Amino acid sequence: MQFDFTGLIPIAGGIYALLAAFRVIRLSKNPADNELWLQKFGLMMKLISPLVILFGIAEFFGLFG
Repeated sequence: MQFDFTGLIPIAGGIYALLAAFRVIRLSKNPADNELWLQKFGLMMKLISPLVILFGIAEFFGLFG
């Protein structure tokens, strides 16, 4: 089995975005900016981040080529 380690990039990015969307990590030291970002992008990140993670896993295992 051949692994493609470039798949780790979308996995890490998807995990980071998911943690930010669920308020586990903060994107800014300013709480008001964090809340504004969450109101604007929170729902979208909660929906898209798992797809990015799955894409990264598929790429890691070489399913795209």
